[in-house]
Amino acid sequence: MKRSLHVVDETGDPPVHPPRAVAIGGRLVSVVDTGDGRSALRFVDLLVDVGGAQVKLDHDANIDLRVVIRATARSAAARLRAEALEEAADVLLGSARPVFARLFASTCARWVNS
Repeated sequence: MKRSLHVVDETGDPPVHPPRAVAIGGRLVSVVDTGDGRSALRFVDLLVDVGGAQVKLDHDANIDLRVVIRATARSAAARLRAEALEEAADVLLGSARPVFARLFASTCARWVNS
């Protein structure tokens, strides 16, 4: 029996994942990464662990801060997509770090209280 193989994606780039949103101290923070989405998910989990609440991001949501986590781009299209995300970022990270998540969340909470 012969069957052809289905080519899913010739570039090897991961699919584009939508941003995730976290409410921290009255602020709405959008988190996205330029890779496969795992770094953004990990950072969101870290923010939730220190007091944030994951929320659904509506198209008309008023985002206070945009966090972009860098990943290595495998193609020219992925690099262009990453550059566009990075240009719109308020915070650009090389990776999702627990210590930074704690400091970031506490700073967001202080903005509300001041």
